[in-house]
Amino acid sequence: MTKDELDLILEKSFKKEPEFNLPADFAQKLTFSIVRKQQWKNDLNEYLVIIGVLTSLFAAVAGFYYFIDKTFVLEVFNLVSAHIIQVVLVGFILNFILFTDRVLLRFLFNKWRRI
Repeated sequence: MTKDELDLILEKSFKKEPEFNLPADFAQKLTFSIVRKQQWKNDLNEYLVIIGVLTSLFAAVAGFYYFIDKTFVLEVFNLVSAHIIQVVLVGFILNFILFTDRVLLRFLFNKWRRI
């Protein structure tokens, strides 16, 4: 494409009215959607870090108790093994509450908030 052809195309495009209209708050809505997506990633990352820290602390405490009193840890393990369904359900409910508090509620409140 030569320079003259490019100049001709530019002149035609400036003379002609665009065929589309952007709303007045287009940039604000676009910025808000980008911020909301970034907030979702940050909230999910925060939730995963909290779960990792809690799991690490639980493992450290269990390991510490194992070296101090093996019989206590074995009794707790037997108790958990005997009631595995209840333990899994309680763990699932606590995990769901934490996920809802840290991620879902923030996402929903940001989604419903008006610009």
